[in-house]
Amino acid sequence: MRLSRDLSITLAAGALSGVGSLLVVTGVLGVIAAYLAPAPLFAAAFRYGLSGGVISAVAGTIAGAATAAALAGPEQVLYGLGFAVVTALPVLVIARFALLSRPDGAGGTEWYPAGRLMTVAIALAGALVAGGWLFAAGAEGGLRGEVARTLEPLIELMAADAATANAAVLAESLAGRFVAFAACFWVVQMVLSGMLGRFAADRLLGGSMRPVPPLASFDPPEAVRWMLVAGVALTIATSGDGDFGLFAGVAAVLAAMPYLVLGLGVAHGLARGVRGGGFILAAVYLLALMLYWPILLILVLGFVERWAGLRRRSGAA
Repeated sequence: MRLSRDLSITLAAGALSGVGSLLVVTGVLGVIAAYLAPAPLFAAAFRYGLSGGVISAVAGTIAGAATAAALAGPEQVLYGLGFAVVTALPVLVIARFALLSRPDGAGGTEWYPAGRLMTVAIALAGALVAGGWLFAAGAEGGLRGEVARTLEPLIELMAADAATANAAVLAESLAGRFVAFAACFWVVQMVLSGMLGRFAADRLLGGSMRPVPPLASFDPPEAVRWMLVAGVALTIATSGDGDFGLFAGVAAVLAAMPYLVLGLGVAHGLARGVRGGGFILAAVYLLALMLYWPILLILVLGFVERWAGLRRRSGAA
């Protein structure tokens, strides 16, 4: 009876994820639901282990393909392949690393570090960009050209009449940034969905196999720093042009993400030591959503933390 219940939950989680990913066309709430569609897969993996995640991933792929075919025609059954590549398989890879553990020598358990776990997500995002580049290799302009042609009608729709004539040029200049933004957007999707999935496993499914890692323990591996330095240097050297410049820019932006989290960890630690720290943090987050420079400052703070150990000095770690 227990096995039947667990199997039903994993299948339902997969179906919810696969069908939920299609809700992007239904409005604002649908976009949010589609963005968090990986969460049920994470929930199944965190509650029942990797085997539960695999069952949910297969169920989600089938449910997504069947629903797409039913709504938009038999040819849309290939949507299931896209769901498997972009969502299901990456969730399984991330969950596989997230569930790695070993004895810590003091009677406890040491889990796979959160900083390295985010690096796994970043590597997967880079792999997806590389896959997109290969897929678009035969098209005019490659991946950058495909993205520019997708952006051009959107720019024409939003731009004023005077700027419409320059839509193609603007789309070409924005294509590389859009690819980098999409890669970051995907990483954030995996991180948020993983957190939500872990919460759902703990509160709704009876418990999670992995505890929540404290933000103060977040520490990206050394290789990410060199990836960031190399990406920035190559982006400047190539002016972001060509395929090499495209990949360099994507690498730089992706490698910056862990240092943004690291900087937020420092900010949280420092805020705990001052009066009204909660209001200060709220202001920081609000400014970061509205402007660019707070994000840059937080990023620099995270980069400095890697050498200076600001969290240890402030007692945050």
